[in-house]
Amino acid sequence: MILNLEVVERCSKETEETIAVTEAAFTNTPISYLKENQSEFIFAECTQFQDIRIDEMAVEYDDAFRLYTALFGLKVQKKHGETIRHYLKENVKSALGSSSASFSMQEGLWELNVAVDCLAGFNEQMTIQQVYELLYQFVAQLLETIEL
Repeated sequence: MILNLEVVERCSKETEETIAVTEAAFTNTPISYLKENQSEFIFAECTQFQDIRIDEMAVEYDDAFRLYTALFGLKVQKKHGETIRHYLKENVKSALGSSSASFSMQEGLWELNVAVDCLAGFNEQMTIQQVYELLYQFVAQLLETIEL
């Protein structure tokens, strides 16, 4: 799956403000950019995300856990919690801070936090584009598990 990331922003972790809206070529930068620029996270929007029931996704390097982390909201009902947690346990290699899932009653969606390092196929030489594509596949497989 090749994603067309329509909006890609470099943002400040401290203020969550946009530092720069990037050019398309930026997505060919290795994900290690985030380790080298730990005060930033990357925010992306993509029309294709609608197919996997998310609007946008942020990826950052978590210096406390020393992991690349993806944060996003998944629009599925609360009743799927057990399936979501089981999928994370089975498909995210165990590490401190490797994943979390909580349902937001206010937003009506699951807030997921997934350590990209703990996903099969990840390596630090991957580009930002490749990491978002890996995450897309991960979420698509989760939805297949839920069988919506």
